[in-house]
Amino acid sequence: MADGGRLSNPRTGPGGRRSKHLAALLLLALAAPALAQRPDALSPAYEAVVRRYQSGDREGAVAEMSGWPEHRLRDEMTALRALSQGAFACPYRCSAADRWAMTPVRAALMLHSDCAQRARAHGQSARLHESVAFELAGFMKDDPGHRAFARRWYEATSALAQGEARWGEALDWADRGLLAFPDSVDLLLVRGSIEEALAAQAAPRASEDALLDAGARESRSQLLHAQEVRGHLESARRALRSAVTTDPSRAEAHLRLGRVAWRLGEAAEARSVLVDVLARKPDPATAFLAHLFLGRLDEDEGRLDAASRSYEAALALDAHAQSARMALSHVRLRTGDAAAARREVETAVASAGRRRQPDPFWLYPWGPSVGVEDRLEALRREASS
Repeated sequence: MADGGRLSNPRTGPGGRRSKHLAALLLLALAAPALAQRPDALSPAYEAVVRRYQSGDREGAVAEMSGWPEHRLRDEMTALRALSQGAFACPYRCSAADRWAMTPVRAALMLHSDCAQRARAHGQSARLHESVAFELAGFMKDDPGHRAFARRWYEATSALAQGEARWGEALDWADRGLLAFPDSVDLLLVRGSIEEALAAQAAPRASEDALLDAGARESRSQLLHAQEVRGHLESARRALRSAVTTDPSRAEAHLRLGRVAWRLGEAAEARSVLVDVLARKPDPATAFLAHLFLGRLDEDEGRLDAASRSYEAALALDAHAQSARMALSHVRLRTGDAAAARREVETAVASAGRRRQPDPFWLYPWGPSVGVEDRLEALRREASS
């Protein structure tokens, strides 16, 4: 082809340059869909919402993410799973490992956790975002840099469910967490304290066996109730024994183990464990409860003077605690001192509504759920750093 009387060189002339440019555009056009469909690439929209949460706009990010349909979230989790697998498969540094390290997975985990909380607050199902959070925690537990964060998330999530009296869900979260972190004392305490609470809440169920007379049905109902209570207590004891074995320094695990032994009718073991708790010089709340529980053991055995001393020791740690004051009143009444019993009741009532801190016995049934909101907030702050 002529150009100003000369032939254009297909390699260097104007026509050649156009051919190279068109070839480059064609390669980019072919590469773009491939990049968009890369199985381990999160969508820009998803990353934008997660980074919005990470930057501090939690409420806005939660409101936006709460509107995402399930199929979009599943696509993101598929991509994140592929990315994490690629990153963990690298023996050395590689592109997948670099991209995984730059992905704000902690913020994503807390974002979906907060979305689940928002759904529950609005009376909606939290299952979708809980499922996504569960998958994220599963990816993170295999990364040494995120493993401790994932463990603490499991502990807080199970404790949150416990604090909201979602007993079955709390046990499920504790069990899931223990599969990944079998040495978590906090998860074992959640499991043990919930089983202990369920034993206290178990109510007799009427037998519907039409072939039995009323007396036989009542006896059968009581038997089934006793079996249910014992089942919960034995499950609690297994979890608490595991907690004590895992970390012998955790006074709460010993305290609860002693209490459960008492409820199982094993007074000698209960006394031995509770005396050992006091010998460990625990915090005041734990010491208070140990004295309170020992006082009940003394009462059961008819050792009323010893019971009085135990309750008085508890009151020395918390003079306004109604639980110990009422227990002491009961002992005074049993010894025949009605006037002293009345004085203890009046003292207990007089301080009602003026306590700065809850009675430790009131908090005891809630186990590790006490203070869980502060622990969740700490996780959120870390996810934003």
